[in-house]
Amino acid sequence: MSESSTFKQLNVAILGGGIGGFSAAIALRRAGHKCTVYERRGFDVEVGASISCAANGTQWLHDWGVDVQSGRPVILMELTMRDWESGEILNQYHLHDYEKTWGNVYNMFHRQDMHKMLLDTAVSPEGKGIPVEIVMDHIAENVDPDTDIITFRNGNKVHADLIIGSDGIRSKARVAIGVTPDIKSAPQTCYRCNVTKEEVERLGLTWAADPAIQFWGGYPKEGLNQYYKIVMSPCAGGDVVSFYCFMPTELTKHQSEGFVFEEVPPEEILAGAYSKLDPLCVKLIKNSVERKPWRLYVHQPYSHWYKKQTCILGDAAHPMMPHQSQGACQAIEDAAALGVIFSQEYNFTNNIEAGLKLYQDIRKPRATRVQQASTRALENLNERIGFSSLNAHDAALAASENKLTVNEMNTYDMKKHIRETVYPNLKSTPSVSTPIANISATSTPIAADA
Repeated sequence: MSESSTFKQLNVAILGGGIGGFSAAIALRRAGHKCTVYERRGFDVEVGASISCAANGTQWLHDWGVDVQSGRPVILMELTMRDWESGEILNQYHLHDYEKTWGNVYNMFHRQDMHKMLLDTAVSPEGKGIPVEIVMDHIAENVDPDTDIITFRNGNKVHADLIIGSDGIRSKARVAIGVTPDIKSAPQTCYRCNVTKEEVERLGLTWAADPAIQFWGGYPKEGLNQYYKIVMSPCAGGDVVSFYCFMPTELTKHQSEGFVFEEVPPEEILAGAYSKLDPLCVKLIKNSVERKPWRLYVHQPYSHWYKKQTCILGDAAHPMMPHQSQGACQAIEDAAALGVIFSQEYNFTNNIEAGLKLYQDIRKPRATRVQQASTRALENLNERIGFSSLNAHDAALAASENKLTVNEMNTYDMKKHIRETVYPNLKSTPSVSTPIANISATSTPIAADA
């Protein structure tokens, strides 16, 4: 093995301890690196909403040796579309053969459970790699890609070989790499709330806890535009039924986005067209808890995701509308790509900038495709993965119309994509001593297999 291809352990600084940040920490820990996560606040303010983790995200949790059951997931079996006023079932996409077809189940997590599951895996003394260090109460004020130094508000300065910004839509790392976001307020906004299993049973509405994502609305009809929509699903091992209640932005009272808000009364949600909502769904919302607003924005794709040895991932790189339920999965895929690229299979630990260029070339087209499809699904629920291909005829039509499909999301092989991009002329995986392909930080981007 030549000196140029010798694996080098990296000191990795990760800004933000959310789903993406801890996924990156786990992926890079498994690849043999020393990772530190810097978090600006405590973890007790995580919003208590459901998180979708389809097969394309779940596969990486298993690849990393995450104890998925510790996250108390509910395995989804249906996508059910209901009439806004009557609750009548209009359409269903069945997931009973999902695991058999795609190799992994579709998990629904409660955000706090998923976060704890990833955190526990990251810091555990068990498993491959050095346990991740977590540093709390560190707010990044400046990230300097030229010196690889992060300056925190408390005056501390940290130097790292690789800096990863998983610090959300207000990312300091994104500013540091010179990205100017194009952001517009979405015409739709959202309230999140939860109903406990006990309340569901007390109300006699046990169908609400079925292992299904259930939709109300989403289609324009008389007196109701497409921005009125409810997405409901069980999580937390079935102990919680989580609601996302969407409506036109101009009809809501909140004018900001974030995680820390005062709880709103149910009457604030049940206004306007919600007065015509399925009475059984109204009953659930009236008995909900943790009712918090969530302001939505449409972000245009960013020009780039890295500069020198600093990169961004997750919401910092591709913030998207929630209508494809792929936000967490795409952050997990970002993390997985970094773990593969900076593994011992390649020699990018000796050329981090080239490795980050490859990361951008691999991940940006696919994440951008999902991001743009999430915006299209804002206007047309038929763009939603699953509903875009309810049967063979619709699946063919969806592909011809360039809609996202379950097949596209779940058959993608990232490891193969990276390997064939680095070694385009080789039919089998080379040893680590084989020189990498001619990938430099300034060369023309390699087309991604999106």
